Amino acid sequence: MTMLPLAERYARFRDAVFAGVEETSLPGFADPVTEMELQSLWFSGAFGAEFTTTDGKTVRVADFGVWNSGAGPDFNDCAIEVDGQTLRGDIELDPDARDWERHQHGANEEYNRVVLHLFLHAPAERFFTRTSRHQEVPQVLLRNDMLPEGIKPRPNLAAARLGRCATPLREMEAARVQSILEAAAQHRLDLKSQRLHRNVAAHGREQAIYQALAQTLGYRKNQQPFIILAQRLPLKKVLKMDKTQREALLFGVSGFLESVRSEDVRPEARAYLRELWSEWWKQRDSCARWLDPRQLPRWKMTAIRPGNHPQRRLGALAAMLGAWPKIVAPLADAARWSQAAWRGSLLSLAHDFWNTHYTLLSESAEKAVALIGATRVHEMLANVAYPLLVPERTRLWAEYLEIPALLDNQKVRRAVLRLFGDEARGIEFTEKLHHQQGLLQIYEDFCLEDDSACANCPFPERLKDWS
Repeated sequence: MTMLPLAERYARFRDAVFAGVEETSLPGFADPVTEMELQSLWFSGAFGAEFTTTDGKTVRVADFGVWNSGAGPDFNDCAIEVDGQTLRGDIELDPDARDWERHQHGANEEYNRVVLHLFLHAPAERFFTRTSRHQEVPQVLLRNDMLPEGIKPRPNLAAARLGRCATPLREMEAARVQSILEAAAQHRLDLKSQRLHRNVAAHGREQAIYQALAQTLGYRKNQQPFIILAQRLPLKKVLKMDKTQREALLFGVSGFLESVRSEDVRPEARAYLRELWSEWWKQRDSCARWLDPRQLPRWKMTAIRPGNHPQRRLGALAAMLGAWPKIVAPLADAARWSQAAWRGSLLSLAHDFWNTHYTLLSESAEKAVALIGATRVHEMLANVAYPLLVPERTRLWAEYLEIPALLDNQKVRRAVLRLFGDEARGIEFTEKLHHQQGLLQIYEDFCLEDDSACANCPFPERLKDWS
């Protein structure tokens, strides 16, 4: 999609700041990304859809298929074009090309339908992928630099102290500060839009929306497990189920039902759990591959507020799916967008059990608590609705600029301290959502890329070039 004008201006400015500065290499996949998370990146279309095989042929993925829950290749029912010829079958993704033989895929008939073998590492000598029928399988080497900006691993935080850029920012007119923050915010929105629309191209608009909304329910710590869950349980599949079947699958594939012991369950939760298990046991065998401990989502439970527990967030996702037509309608067409209507639909979501429970084992709360609150709606506006719609209807950018900021977070506070210090002027530029988004983008582009304790960062001196 075409880059928005302010976003393009900010990107040119950032590139000019770093012109002539040696770049540091990005971290590899082995440490920050598991094989399951790598599969999730591939399935989301993050690597793109067009590649060159190891022997120089052009490959285009026309259909990413479905994530396999049983034995056999990772993805089933896929379609690819190799030099214009359409091949239909499965796709296998391995960390190393030699895993094909190490895991004896070449002797396993279940892998005879594989039409594409993906991997991150390959031996120096030429390695061929073959099936038990001795048919050669096209190979694609995935590289870190195929990932779009914003997905590549980055440090999480820079030192919490005043930076050298505070002096020139203090001396800049408010209009110029507003200008650079607005441009940085638009650049950030543009990056989110590109990632979201890649997913739209890979899986269709509604599935991409479903995955993106699920991701926001994961908050900061559990975004990846929610993405994986939404990818493994595609929208078309779960919408065909009734409420109990759908929730049983969500809580079963997440691993939460497996971890609950009946003796720990409180009386008021027994009926709900009995209802879930009555359906889960029928579907459990078909999901056996995903119940392997190595394949279960890696949920993070520490330092989480009760209301943000992933089990309760999963309950919110279940409620969202129960009201899906109302949730997706305003996002289906930018011309039909209504922020007020969409906000109202999210805030009114309810669930008989999860309105008053934080986990499957918790006591019932004294009064009902909103499944999705105003702060989470803001996150969905910033990360899903406007990145999806603004490129399709640019007048919505003006509406985006008027959204007020709600709660800040650790990164926003650090960005304000780094760029403005403790002065009231820094607070002035955190009143709107786009202020916070712009601050975060500048913080990530410059503070997180600097390893000289601010001494050699080129950003402060180049601020005078922003007009």
